[in-house]
Amino acid sequence: MGVRRVVVHIDRLVLKGFRKADSHAIGEAMRSELGRLLADPVTRERLVSLGQVARIRAGKVNLTQDAEPRRSGISAARAIAKGISR
Repeated sequence: MGVRRVVVHIDRLVLKGFRKADSHAIGEAMRSELGRLLADPVTRERLVSLGQVARIRAGKVNLTQDAEPRRSGISAARAIAKGISR
């Protein structure tokens, strides 16, 4: 099988309850973790099998207010990957 390219576009990331100063760190951690997770052949093939979709329901991501911004981004990315795998 040839190499498949997966393009994920996040139109808008809404972060309620987080400090504005943390938004970049959260977004960057989320981007990095999603890249790592989507490199997994099983997850990537599942995403490819979905075809072009407008939305993936990730479900709830439970975070504490004092969570490190990077940890928040990673948790959000994992919820998205879990939504793909359903």
